[in-house]
Amino acid sequence: MTMNDTWGFKKNDHNWKSPETLIRQLVDASSKGGNYLLNVGPTPDGLIPSPSVERLEAMGKWMKVNSESIYGSSASVFPKLAWGRCTVKPGRLYLHVFDWPADGKLEVPGLKNKVKKAYLLADKKARLQVTPGEDSQIVSLPATAPDPIASVVVLEIEGQPEVAAAASLRQGSDGVVTLVAADAIVHGQTAKLETGGNRDSIGFWTNPADFVTWDFKLKQPGTYTVEITYACENGSGGSQYRILVGDQKLDGTIMETGSWGDFITETAGKITLAQPGVHQLQVKPVQKPGLAVMNLRAVILKP
Repeated sequence: MTMNDTWGFKKNDHNWKSPETLIRQLVDASSKGGNYLLNVGPTPDGLIPSPSVERLEAMGKWMKVNSESIYGSSASVFPKLAWGRCTVKPGRLYLHVFDWPADGKLEVPGLKNKVKKAYLLADKKARLQVTPGEDSQIVSLPATAPDPIASVVVLEIEGQPEVAAAASLRQGSDGVVTLVAADAIVHGQTAKLETGGNRDSIGFWTNPADFVTWDFKLKQPGTYTVEITYACENGSGGSQYRILVGDQKLDGTIMETGSWGDFITETAGKITLAQPGVHQLQVKPVQKPGLAVMNLRAVILKP
């Protein structure tokens, strides 16, 4: 990964990724059993540019507290986590929380193991309470996250991690279901997750046969307003899409937003989910007159 948009030094490239983006990319790669190779492009005089130094220092500050969750870890045992990522070591799960729960309850979906101890890497002495929930474990967290980018919760467990097959994307305590690009399953040949530079979205969607899906667990049946957040470069507007949940469908047309990085949120319509449990939402193109369908950032269901 580059720190800006260039692998070498380019004096006019000022599109620097934020420390948040770089740290979360490091966590994401580790959670998938990967390695993060971060490029630094020195100046012609051999100096590291000051924006690079600032970002490396921010990453070093985060790693000083949380490196235990990265070095020597292996891939997550969860297919998806709505609030962040997970890395694993023998007897320990490291839960990297990007989105701190407003109600202080972190739901760990499908975890079967007994939790012997829970604590924050930023404060190992303070124990966190863990209670069994419906096909999940609930960790009680402090009101404020120790780190706004990624706070790490450690679960010391008995035995090898066992996770039941269940939808890991859950409804929030406010009833909202947030389905972001990073959690989507992409079906097809061209569409893929694009990250960095304000483009965290499903991009390169040049084949209208490609589509994306999310499986999520609903607790509160009811009627929901469906919002879609996307970007579309001028000259590529007019694609028609369809949102499907069960036998319900919502059709819409993509508007030009200025560029592939200028996102807008529109209301697609309303759906009624009469039963709790696991549901699947699909976004499928109907036609594509321009270069690509859209850059899809999120679909949100609001009660």
